[in-house]
Amino acid sequence: MSATRNSLCGLSLLLLLLAGPLCPAQRRVSADVEVKQALAGKVVTVTKSVYCSGNGRLVIHFHAPEEMFVVTNPLGEARVYFPKTGQDDAGENIGLSSRDELLFLFLSGRVDDLGVTQDGYRLVSTANEDGLLKKTFVSEKNGNLPRVEIVYQNYLPIYLAYLDPSGKAVNKTYFSNYSYFQRFVFPCRVTNITYPTPRDSSVTRTLYSNLKVDVDDPLFDYDIPAAGGR
Repeated sequence: MSATRNSLCGLSLLLLLLAGPLCPAQRRVSADVEVKQALAGKVVTVTKSVYCSGNGRLVIHFHAPEEMFVVTNPLGEARVYFPKTGQDDAGENIGLSSRDELLFLFLSGRVDDLGVTQDGYRLVSTANEDGLLKKTFVSEKNGNLPRVEIVYQNYLPIYLAYLDPSGKAVNKTYFSNYSYFQRFVFPCRVTNITYPTPRDSSVTRTLYSNLKVDVDDPLFDYDIPAAGGR
């Protein structure tokens, strides 16, 4: 009986995902986010609210450790504003793009590759292992690690790994605690483990809460004040 329920659940998810990105009436998603990073015995906590639009516009309101606003798009054209000082930084060198935000990847229907093909990777194989689907991507692009693996359960990604030339995973991400909305599914817990050196690791846990789909909020349309404004 449980196997039947699992099959029906998987079929429902497949139909939902095949429907593609959210329809025009549901093109906005917001969430509160807590990020904790542990490295070398120290823990750093960042809290923020994220406002993602289907057209690629992304507004991030950082609350701690310092308040600031970031407005960016898929091209990485970003502006950063610090309300306390009125400082306004702009330019592509900021290194922030809406394509890097997980909410945008799911909103834009990139569940099938988590955006890696946009970074120069190509799919070379798919395999079923113990009831899970594993996709393998490779890249010859300079600066890219040579291989990426994504593992799916019931058509949803649960694991992403970047592998070095020896085949060792040097960056792992686990996706869990999926929340289900009408035509939108999202993992509210993300754990990333990186290995900057063979003996060291950095663990980052990201928790999404207060997730809202197609609920208006003025911050979706937030614009950084003109120079000198507050």
